Amino acid sequence: MKKLRNDFIVPILVLGLICLLCTWAVAVTFHITDPEIQRMNLERAQAARLEVLPEADEFIEFPDLELPHGVTEAFRANNGVGYVFQTYAPGYAGIVPVTVGLDPDGRIIGIRMLANQETRGIGDRVECPTYLALFYGLTSPDGVDTISGATVTVDALKHALRHAIEAFELVRDI
Repeated sequence: MKKLRNDFIVPILVLGLICLLCTWAVAVTFHITDPEIQRMNLERAQAARLEVLPEADEFIEFPDLELPHGVTEAFRANNGVGYVFQTYAPGYAGIVPVTVGLDPDGRIIGIRMLANQETRGIGDRVECPTYLALFYGLTSPDGVDTISGATVTVDALKHALRHAIEAFELVRDI
């Protein structure tokens, strides 16, 4: 009986106690760091909105609006300079999130592609500021050529832009 306790029960109790302590440490760490992580995420989102619509003074969210597929957030600039939409579309290696700024007439005036898993050196060429600038002033992304080798990522960007334009049509008269 003593051998059973020493060889079986004691190690199980010790491992169980170690697991409980590790779980407690992870929970406490999460509890301490989560507010700071949330604050940083809000700051990053605000910076992305200001990047695509720099003339805005502050943003007012459309919280209870049923947004089109592919649009997760919609904002209007309080001073009336435009709208910002957080959109996404499936790319080559996963979801491609995009922040899009539109002027009051629905023309694209800013694009910021957010962190994604597109192929480095190929799909990430779409994020080049000179390529993104080709969309500025347009009310549809259809006239812009695709980058050779990055067709799927460009298509994802164009779908995300279409989603933003669709959401603009929904919110512009609100």
